[in-house]
Amino acid sequence: MEHKNKKIAIIGSRGIPASYGGFETSVEETGKRFVKHGFDVEIYCRSNHYSEKLNSYKGAGLVYVWSPSNKYLNTIISTLFSIIKLDKKRTDIIILYGLGNAIFLPLVNMFSIPVITVVDGADWKRSKWGFFSSSYLKLNSFIAIKFSKNVVVDSKIIQKKYKEKLKFLCDYIPYGYSNEKIYDKKILKKYSLYNKKYILFVGRFEKEKGIEFLINNFNQIESDTYLVIIGGNKANRKYEDYIKSLGNQKVKFLGFIYDEDYINILKYSLFYVSTSFIEGTSPSLLTAMGVNGFALVSDIEENIETLHDTCSTFKTGDGNDFTKKLLYYIKNKKNVDIERIKTKSVVKEYYSWDSITNDYLSHIYKFID
Repeated sequence: MEHKNKKIAIIGSRGIPASYGGFETSVEETGKRFVKHGFDVEIYCRSNHYSEKLNSYKGAGLVYVWSPSNKYLNTIISTLFSIIKLDKKRTDIIILYGLGNAIFLPLVNMFSIPVITVVDGADWKRSKWGFFSSSYLKLNSFIAIKFSKNVVVDSKIIQKKYKEKLKFLCDYIPYGYSNEKIYDKKILKKYSLYNKKYILFVGRFEKEKGIEFLINNFNQIESDTYLVIIGGNKANRKYEDYIKSLGNQKVKFLGFIYDEDYINILKYSLFYVSTSFIEGTSPSLLTAMGVNGFALVSDIEENIETLHDTCSTFKTGDGNDFTKKLLYYIKNKKNVDIERIKTKSVVKEYYSWDSITNDYLSHIYKFID
């Protein structure tokens, strides 16, 4: 089914090309597929996130809006400006990313444009938010339910919590993974890394990511394997410096790395590791499953759901269980290799961007003529 000249506006993310998180990857992957289905797609981007301003990318038109560097105001102000700049007469449907942006839904409803709101799990539980911000996000969950045509969550666990606590059934659409990758071991030399001689953590330096737990426990084991860490915290340099102070000569901090370099570092790692206390469907875990094939992660419900009985988990926050399993998989590389085959088949079955886009389209078709 094609809808020529029907316009989808996507707002609330940093924009594309994707270079940061799950929302941005979802916007890029679904956006280019909406275009192939005949839609006119317009994606609103934060101007301070892009040094090069493109008119379009992969068939989607790009609109740049100003946003401040302040982490508390960056998202909400850029979204407000996106709504102000929105072509209200020509837009047929809006996909709004981010629970914090739901505050503007009553305003958008004045224009009689249907909205699908995509929320990132129980965001108000994240430790980076104070009492006011956490309460604000809770309020926004009610606003999203009342003023959206659909609310989309990336996890069946979160879907269940919305139903139990807010008596509302959200639509479950997971993040996906694209296997259109080209691998090159030569990239490892750039970072002084060696094939299958390191494990990899990827993520922002936030307390709920458990990165202190990761480094402190990794420092306790004896192995010739390195811990490589991709990520940081540009908004909180003090915390970033603290995390870096925990490392020793076996821990390598690479900062933020994207695109081809990131994918190759992930591909040639022994395996991916995550020690999070809170997650939705983790985009970096999905990518690790698709690219590398093995992950050792905390046994929070969302991770177990994402893995579909592949890879391995440890008891969340349990240092003894974590180090025991970490050493086991470092020393038993053949078991890791066997698991990779199973994991990649699961990714292909459950996390195809084509099927995920079709899920979004099934909702979009309900609200357009």
